[in-house]
Amino acid sequence: MKRKILTLISALLLTTLLHGQGTAPAGDSLAWKRQVEAENYKALKQFAARPVVVAQKRVPRNDFFLWYSHLADQSWGPDRNWYPQETRMLYFARLTAAGDYEIVCSEPVDSNLWSKPEPVCDAAVSPGNEIFPMLSPDGRRLYFSSDGLFGAGGYDLYVATWNPERQSWGSVRNLGFPYNSPADDMLFCDTPDGRYSLMASNRSCGKDSLVIYVLQQETPVFSPVVETEAARLEALAVTAPDNGYRFEKHAFGTVPDLLFEEPEEVFDYTFTTSGPGAFAENNHLPSGLVYQVQLFVSGSKPQLKQLKGVSPVYVHPQRSGKKLCAAGVFRTYADAEQALSQVRRLFPSAFIIAFDNGEPLALSKARKKESSVKVITEEVRIVK
Repeated sequence: MKRKILTLISALLLTTLLHGQGTAPAGDSLAWKRQVEAENYKALKQFAARPVVVAQKRVPRNDFFLWYSHLADQSWGPDRNWYPQETRMLYFARLTAAGDYEIVCSEPVDSNLWSKPEPVCDAAVSPGNEIFPMLSPDGRRLYFSSDGLFGAGGYDLYVATWNPERQSWGSVRNLGFPYNSPADDMLFCDTPDGRYSLMASNRSCGKDSLVIYVLQQETPVFSPVVETEAARLEALAVTAPDNGYRFEKHAFGTVPDLLFEEPEEVFDYTFTTSGPGAFAENNHLPSGLVYQVQLFVSGSKPQLKQLKGVSPVYVHPQRSGKKLCAAGVFRTYADAEQALSQVRRLFPSAFIIAFDNGEPLALSKARKKESSVKVITEEVRIVK
């Protein structure tokens, strides 16, 4: 049966949960986000579906998607994207210049060329990550996971619905409770035979693993629920054992050699502080010695308004998960100093950092290397 997604009744829930819009108190955005998620979770639990769970399997988190055995063997690439062999549209998660993932789509132009990847729809773009896009067998729904659209916490499951009149993806909705929880809930998809829906969650295990749940594919009915029943529903315990879905681990495939259309270079990499601010279209630094001006470090996906008119800004993901934002590409310390004097009018705590072949380099070592290169250049003589 075709799956219908709950249209949330509460106007407050619709605003904060599906769209994730609002204004966080200054300096406390993380605490505000957690507070909203807690309220969303509380609201979700008051109106729930009652899915029939027929099987489950605990698997390692790093390759859990390989256990979705109804998907073709070797169709998952090492980049954690699914590449079906035959498709009219390609959906995948792409790393953005800001250091997070967004869902994009591309269509074939000819047998060897795909169109330039474009974001699926504005409603599926958030300050966080959108991953694991999965198209329903009938092509009318696109399921995905997000930790940026405000939900119950962690990764939540969402669906975008195709609008045939506009020929585009329309509204994005949270799948509701108990499909979503404060834990990570990911990779919802339907089997082509119409019998099962699958999803994965770490709500009942550690962060290093996930449990894959096999549900009867049906039209969910949402209705009020009391707290005691909500706890039982959230557990997603097997209530109707069915061995019709057999788990089998597949192997990784190779990322296909995809050739995408590329528009002519239009991005202006000239350093400026007079706006509008922009993230570098190509976020990779050139080889060799490079200086930049560090603007700030963000705990979440940096936004254009944070750049205060500075361009181009490069985003360097840190091991801690934070995003270091630095401006410009300068080959000499003197040029970087000149840029720093402009930037400090906007970012008083800005300072110069250095890279060598894309790797961070201590500023003292960078200046010494730059100096030695200059000396060698000055000593070169042409002998005839």
